[in-house]
Amino acid sequence: MATQQKINLKKLDIGTIVVKVVGKSPYLPEPMDMAVLEKYNKIKSKQNYTKDDISEEEKVTAKFYYTEDGKYGIPARAIYNSMIRASSYLFDIKQGGMRNIKEGVTIVGDILPLEFKKQKVLTHWGRTSGMKGSPRKIMRNAFEDWSVEVTIQFNKANLSAEQIVNVLNWAGFHIGVGGFRKEKTGNFGAFQIEFK
Repeated sequence: MATQQKINLKKLDIGTIVVKVVGKSPYLPEPMDMAVLEKYNKIKSKQNYTKDDISEEEKVTAKFYYTEDGKYGIPARAIYNSMIRASSYLFDIKQGGMRNIKEGVTIVGDILPLEFKKQKVLTHWGRTSGMKGSPRKIMRNAFEDWSVEVTIQFNKANLSAEQIVNVLNWAGFHIGVGGFRKEKTGNFGAFQIEFK
């Protein structure tokens, strides 16, 4: 006759902190260009596609992230990914490396409401892919003097609130968020944190 074994479930001790992320340089939202996505989907399924003839002026009007109630926002995953990338500056392999942040942290929400003082359109010139690399105009929306409230949950068994705050602050300096951010050799999307 089988004997019952007592199982002790180790309780998770989840900490929560709320911080204000404050932009130090303009934030450029960079959602996927739907025309580009459609092109690659058709190529993948071996369908014919017509060349994208939508102007940059038309495209830029769609280059926003929106909250559920229709406000401008920033993806929570942008903050999360920035933290993961920056964690290598503060954790070595013996301390769990990037996995500590990647698996031990959750940014609550999807698209977080963005506060800002000014929104404008920036025009840059890039190159098309391929051998010719002809110049092409790239237009992006820019938010100046921006901020966002971020709620972070973390496993207190592996991380402290102090570590979380420092990783996020370093992420703002070394990595950034959005288009042309520091990580991508740009000078946009830098931030620092303030406590709520």
